[in-house]
Amino acid sequence: MKKFLLIVLLACSLMAKGQDSILSDSTQTKGQTVFLPLIYADRKLTYLTFFQGVGNLPPLITEARFSGSYFLKKSAVNWALELNLNLTLRIHDKYSFPIYAPSYNPVVTYYRELKEWDNSFFSRVLFDHAYWEVSAGHHSNGQHDPFYVQDSLGNDTDEINIEDGSFSVEYLEAGISTFKNRKRNNIDYISNLKFGFRIYPTKWYLPEIEDLYGSYRTFATYNIYRIPIGQSKTSFFARSRLKLHSGWIFGDMNGNSPADVSKRLITEFTYYYYPEWLAEISFFAQYYHGQDYYNINFMRTMDVFRLGIATNPLNFKDFKKYLKD
Repeated sequence: MKKFLLIVLLACSLMAKGQDSILSDSTQTKGQTVFLPLIYADRKLTYLTFFQGVGNLPPLITEARFSGSYFLKKSAVNWALELNLNLTLRIHDKYSFPIYAPSYNPVVTYYRELKEWDNSFFSRVLFDHAYWEVSAGHHSNGQHDPFYVQDSLGNDTDEINIEDGSFSVEYLEAGISTFKNRKRNNIDYISNLKFGFRIYPTKWYLPEIEDLYGSYRTFATYNIYRIPIGQSKTSFFARSRLKLHSGWIFGDMNGNSPADVSKRLITEFTYYYYPEWLAEISFFAQYYHGQDYYNINFMRTMDVFRLGIATNPLNFKDFKKYLKD
């Protein structure tokens, strides 16, 4: 009963943050493409999972991320600056429901529309419109105890202190996102393809993780907002979003081969459904395989299927300016 009440309380806080989803007005005007709403929908969402799912995570009550964003935008709507204060918690299914260390991941991102893209060769190869982005991020667990478990004499062992060992990295990321309004079966939908490259400068590492974490990553993400299956925008799949994400980790990873797929490949498949009676909240099903992103647990390769709820924490109806086709 205590576990159930805890999840209900977290879910209520999630709903309190929720606003109208991208589905509510993502394509209001024919021949026009949303810029800012797509940025908001494409960034990290607030979510919580139901327990640990099926896989190799330890027993959890939930994993919850609170994604609070602040935007500065120009009236011309061709650029935006975002501060996202990401906080992730894993509440363990143990006595008193401990949270060993939250995951702090604030990120500053600058977005810029690429107007030159619209009539270029790339618009014919990929999608019609594009923007680029650059980010600077910090990721830590706020702890200061030794990275490795120490023996009775105070000497480091080979065991990582996953409960309260210190973990901290900084990173820089650059990416490009292409998108297009489409229509099929009387359903307006947005498709989005994004590529990114991230670097963790080794000079900003904790010395203990320099040869363990992997200093470079590439990513590719494909999103469909409103899946065009059915005959109307109120059909089941038309109230859905599909996200396909993959990545590869380069650099030293505890001696793993540069071609070690089991350790370096990141894959994520997530399906979101926005029920009509709860428009600002989505239910999701997700499969994730790859390096554990939760703080000092990065040595674990996650392989998990889980269910949860998520929300967009901004009201997209407030933004009335569009890019012309």
